[in-house]
Amino acid sequence: MRLGLGRKDEQQSQSGRQRERGESPGLARLLEGHHGPVSQLAFDRAGTLLASAGFDATVRLWDAESGSCLHVLEGSEEPLAGVAFNPSGEMLASAGYDKIVRLWDVKKGVELRALEGHKRSVEAVSFSSDGRMLASAGYDKTVRIWDPDSGKLLRTLEGHSDTVAGVAFDPSGKLLASAGHDRIVRLWDAKSGRAKRELQGHTSLVNGVAFAPSGKLLASAGYDGMIRLWNPTSGQCEKVLEGHTNAVSSVAFSPDGSRLVSASSDQTVRIWDVDSGVCLRIVTGQKTRLRSAVFNPRGDLVASAGLDGVIRIWAVPEVAKSV
Repeated sequence: MRLGLGRKDEQQSQSGRQRERGESPGLARLLEGHHGPVSQLAFDRAGTLLASAGFDATVRLWDAESGSCLHVLEGSEEPLAGVAFNPSGEMLASAGYDKIVRLWDVKKGVELRALEGHKRSVEAVSFSSDGRMLASAGYDKTVRIWDPDSGKLLRTLEGHSDTVAGVAFDPSGKLLASAGHDRIVRLWDAKSGRAKRELQGHTSLVNGVAFAPSGKLLASAGYDGMIRLWNPTSGQCEKVLEGHTNAVSSVAFSPDGSRLVSASSDQTVRIWDVDSGVCLRIVTGQKTRLRSAVFNPRGDLVASAGLDGVIRIWAVPEVAKSV
């Protein structure tokens, strides 16, 4: 977001940039600063901060309301792929191609510790709901669970036969889901590390997973362009959401679990009604392959980002109308 403009001038400037880029109405803010693709986004629980991980080897912390960049976190010299806040919002995890998971003090913008153990690039990170566990996953085909306070490696989960591209804890913190390039979603007992179930149905790589706030649904994002909604207890696929015309990069539920947002290489963000499986809105005009889209904790904004390095924040009341 450009600095030094008055509110009215900034709004006019932003509207002009929207028209120039052919973007959909409902775009509230553009956050610009990364020098290269943005791989993942995460809001803190309060919704006041947005974190972005970039191929420029930086994590940027943004004021979600004003769009100003508060901190640029630098430690890696390689592209970053994953970012996540802990439940309190005081700690941030990032990871990427240098095989290291880094933990940051959000308020101070300084590195707390580096967690080393992965043998290849790390693709994803996720905190448990109580903040006592941090999961990381990557190209070495493993999921690793850490104690974020001490930095101790608690356990290593092995079972995938290819890259693990996504990982998520359920709301109870007892169940962990992992998304594999072996086309399988695996469920694990987070405490023991025991494999519980394999979810099969995607016909190509699985890029990401997300639990609903209730814990009763698990969404998976596929390179096959499909989104699958699973019952994590039975392992049954309850719905297949079809509409994207290229790989689905990420999925995330709204805070109340009624909607799902997806980002895709087809250059669209889609918002879905979870109960019916109907696509409520297709956000077009971004003209770049998208890597991440997330709801804010109030559910009234969606942030998206991709290969052009620009973060877009959309007003959901506008976005969520039927096409």
